[in-house]
Amino acid sequence: MTINQDPEMQAAIDACHKAGIGLIAMKTQAEGQKVETEKDKELTNNFLKRGFTPGQAKIKIVLEDERISSACVGMSSVALLTSNAAAVLDKTKLTQTEVDSLKQYAKATCSGYCAGCAHICNSALPDTPCVSEVMRYLMYYNSYGDRDMARELFAQLPPSIKAKLPRTDYRAAEARCPQRLPIGKLVAEAVSKLA
Repeated sequence: MTINQDPEMQAAIDACHKAGIGLIAMKTQAEGQKVETEKDKELTNNFLKRGFTPGQAKIKIVLEDERISSACVGMSSVALLTSNAAAVLDKTKLTQTEVDSLKQYAKATCSGYCAGCAHICNSALPDTPCVSEVMRYLMYYNSYGDRDMARELFAQLPPSIKAKLPRTDYRAAEARCPQRLPIGKLVAEAVSKLA
């Protein structure tokens, strides 16, 4: 069972699995908008009591889905590598309540991250490509804390594209965005942090 609840994505995952195509989950540790409610704290504390970090729980829920062959998880330290490997090797299953809680959390925070469907933004903004890339760089900065890499990647965008970013009207892309992201606001945040 994957966190992504989009019916079309789920149908595609089912079709790949049925055809014997292995799938690799990516961005399993990405975070959307920060939701700091008592329920979120309770969810985190529940995982910690069970011996999992929230990151380990995310890995476990992805790999418990028999349709997923592997997960690509960025690891910036040996400690994180050890923690992630422990999650994979641990045979403890998440409870249905924990799975449901993670799904609810994903649904509550999905408007805070880009799903990477560049074709949608690109078709809405033909004169300003690279919006999906800019959103990914912002995720590296905000969610992963990899600020140097985010700035380095942003710096590699063509100057003509970077010049258009603050002047573009993003309403057409926002109207088509399946995550309902405030794209203009997020691009402005990216330009501010990454330029």
